[in-house]
Amino acid sequence: MTIPASKGEILTNEACKTCSVRSVALFKDLNPAVFEKFHASIRDIQIGKGESLYTIGQAGERVFTIREGIVKLVQYLPDGSQRIVRLLKQGDLAGIEATSGSDYQHDAIALTRSESCAIPVSTVEFLASEQPQLHKTLLTKWHDALSTSDSWLTRLSTGPSRYRVIRLLIWLAENTHEKAFYLPGREDIGHMLALTTETVSRTIADLRRDKYIELVRSDYARADVKKLKAIVKDEAD
Repeated sequence: MTIPASKGEILTNEACKTCSVRSVALFKDLNPAVFEKFHASIRDIQIGKGESLYTIGQAGERVFTIREGIVKLVQYLPDGSQRIVRLLKQGDLAGIEATSGSDYQHDAIALTRSESCAIPVSTVEFLASEQPQLHKTLLTKWHDALSTSDSWLTRLSTGPSRYRVIRLLIWLAENTHEKAFYLPGREDIGHMLALTTETVSRTIADLRRDKYIELVRSDYARADVKKLKAIVKDEAD
């Protein structure tokens, strides 16, 4: 189910000022006086696991700053299979292609309960033209998004299956503020890493047996990141 951004609640000015991701979000350098004039156009979107921010081919009307949770960007191969091209975490921007007048290029689906700010493209365009620093921030975020996607595909879809899984676990562990990190389902991991579900399950089981990771529950885990990094380093050496 896709959640129309127009249906979200309007964020109050105070909520925007105290936002936990304001320091890394799109408008971090914006003059507070300017910010107050347009914050009412931002919608607070809260979606549950499996729900969508937007779908591929949908008209790009808003960009989204992820405040909480993890969102996967999905594309589809000619045979109908999925390919997860990136995971978005707190502070990341989703749907940035909308600012170039493009339709959305992915399905953006919540892996966990997620909260985001939905910002009209018209607001972004107006402010970018009026605020040179915002325009620079927007270009930087676009460049970072492309670089991250390229790096993601290169690092996580090449090499032996064991190392692909380990690199993903390191990323997940290092991009959480909690002791335990969200562990996607085996099928989702397979879609990220171009591996079969069986291969992923076997690799996770091996890492658990060797005490590199510990399941807190079925979808959360702890990892010995130092030891995992040592394995990947040994491969590089």
